[in-house]
Amino acid sequence: MRVIKMMLVLMLALAVSACGASGGAKNSGSPSAGDGKPGQAGTEKTIQHALGTAALKKKPERVVVLFNGGVDIVIALGVKPVGAVESWDQKPWYNYLRPQMEGVKNLGDETQPNVEAILALKPDLIIGAKSRHEKIYPQLNSIAPTVIVEELFNWKENMKIAADALSKQDEAAKFLSDWDQRVAEFKQKAGGKLSNTEVSLIRFEKDGSARIYVTGFAGTIFNELGLSRPKSQQLEGKSVVNLTSKEQMSQLDGDFIFDITQSGSDPNHAKSQSEWTAHPLWKGLKGVKNDKYFKVDAITWNLSGGALAAKALLDDLYKYFDIQ
Repeated sequence: MRVIKMMLVLMLALAVSACGASGGAKNSGSPSAGDGKPGQAGTEKTIQHALGTAALKKKPERVVVLFNGGVDIVIALGVKPVGAVESWDQKPWYNYLRPQMEGVKNLGDETQPNVEAILALKPDLIIGAKSRHEKIYPQLNSIAPTVIVEELFNWKENMKIAADALSKQDEAAKFLSDWDQRVAEFKQKAGGKLSNTEVSLIRFEKDGSARIYVTGFAGTIFNELGLSRPKSQQLEGKSVVNLTSKEQMSQLDGDFIFDITQSGSDPNHAKSQSEWTAHPLWKGLKGVKNDKYFKVDAITWNLSGGALAAKALLDDLYKYFDIQ
């Protein structure tokens, strides 16, 4: 009799529970699994990426980011990762990101992240880059759904992919809309000056050489703004050109010369910069003679490669081109 009574109580509890769940679903504004809204609990969506697809069953809450530009981008989208690779400079995190990175686990170098530490974080989404993490992708994907971007410095596309995975499409759309307006304003106010201006992007290396950046993060933004490069720097299939002799000094020239040499991380960078800029041939460069040589922030102009860095770079160009 006692057993029968317990069974009746259990059946009654299950019936009440079922009624409650049914009523909650009927009265709730939450989307159901089949309503097509991505990223909500109980809704699976598939993200296409450079190495395949990633199936997400819910909006990610424990995100790991494995490249510098990606860290910048998730912060721009309002997401704090549980773990991230350290910055190239100003370790562990770039100064402009540091306030938002308190308590984030440092996962080591971008080229060789600490997989054991990633596993221990129990992430529900990992974001990496093809050129950095293709070899360890199977390992990462066995830990959590992993989204891999194609190009490190294609910050717009990377932001769209991250936003899709994180259900932050509205935030990304707002950021990119603001960016497009700012670019259009720059072009409109600069006017004919753009088509007649050649910009040079250089860096002095710690081994005593100089480097010209033909493409890269800043280069993509120059292209979008309509800024051209000197003919000596328009080299098909090359991303950088290394100069080992100061007799090649003229190749550094441009109407504007932007110098992205790192400061502080290694004194040999500054030593090389001083040696090149003290040379008699340096003073003959057009950009130098016209006071259009600028030492810029190597972090936001080169090392970071994210959305917030792009915004800071564009703000700098407004200043250097004297656009109000």
